[in-house]
Amino acid sequence: MLAVTFLPLDLKKRKAMGKLEKCLYIVELLSRGKPMSLREINEHWEYSSFYDGELLPKSFGRYKEYVSAVFAIDIECDKRTNKYYIANPDYIENNALYKYLLSAFHVEALVELAMKHKDCVVLENAPSGVEYLQLILKAIDQGVVIEFDYYSFNKKTVTHQQRIPCFLKTWEQRWYLIAEPLSRKTPTVYALERISNLRLSEERATPSPDIKPQTYFDACFGVNHEVCPPQLIKLKVYGSQVDYIKARPLHESQQEIETGEGWSIFSYWLRPSYNFYQAVLWNREKVEVLEPVEVRNEVREIVERICSYYIK
Repeated sequence: MLAVTFLPLDLKKRKAMGKLEKCLYIVELLSRGKPMSLREINEHWEYSSFYDGELLPKSFGRYKEYVSAVFAIDIECDKRTNKYYIANPDYIENNALYKYLLSAFHVEALVELAMKHKDCVVLENAPSGVEYLQLILKAIDQGVVIEFDYYSFNKKTVTHQQRIPCFLKTWEQRWYLIAEPLSRKTPTVYALERISNLRLSEERATPSPDIKPQTYFDACFGVNHEVCPPQLIKLKVYGSQVDYIKARPLHESQQEIETGEGWSIFSYWLRPSYNFYQAVLWNREKVEVLEPVEVRNEVREIVERICSYYIK
């Protein structure tokens, strides 16, 4: 469930956000697949929550340039039909940040209508910690150390932390901060809902160059940063769960390699971790680990421990 946090913005920032939202609306409109003329775009624009007058060619051109500069999404015009289209639609499909912003954009656009029909909308509790997102990103932008208190479930204690913020990650509708200690030892993953009293310090520091957000979790599952080598894992999925796994892959490496009546086999290239075993067991009896044998045995041992609670 996506939580949208509204933060106080000065006039300059409000204008920038308004421009961003308008550009997201235009890209979303054109990404539906059908090229549109400026007149057709204006017909939709008139009924949007962003309407403040007709989109003129000059202002539309500025939005095109902004979309290209910020998202690397190219809006081109077919000179034969004088209609606009997305020239690189595959980039949108593979751009996680854009898809997240678009999701947030859709939710924000529904706020007024959702409040009107609040009794017809059932939501999970919004995750806590999102109030620190802006401050963490500010620290990353300025290259400064952050300080905060953190509660450990394992140790049942609160400790004060001084860390170099590296990047943010979402997993299962929760936000996580990956941060490096001042000693430059192994980075730690922090759940934002267990962070309190976060503030920016005056000490300047930037993450080590080998900590790259795009590759840090390569072949990992969830927010467990494992150092063990990745393995080829095969899962056999049964019944209607096959369609669910296809619709929402367990991991980006997922491939369907074999099918039969009432089952499919999927392969994965990943480092098995706590989060991975959680995902396998979440599917109950509908998923079976075929190989490697050590991963299969680990799941079997977990199931045996679970059974021991009920068979006495």
